[in-house]
Amino acid sequence: MNVKVQQEGKTENICLDEGATAEALLACMGLLPDAYIVLKGKVPVPIDCILNDGDSIKLIKVASGG
Repeated sequence: MNVKVQQEGKTENICLDEGATAEALLACMGLLPDAYIVLKGKVPVPIDCILNDGDSIKLIKVASGG
């Protein structure tokens, strides 16, 4: 299946196995799950959310520190 991923102003299509989760998407992209918020449409989703073919995903990097 293919999902459309927007991150830092760039958009790319990522091919994943059927039934892949948001966590699998992040792993495929080499990103740490605790460093990003995953939005499906405009709604934040947990990393165990199953993605569907054609989903539009937006990744927002979490900033933390003191």
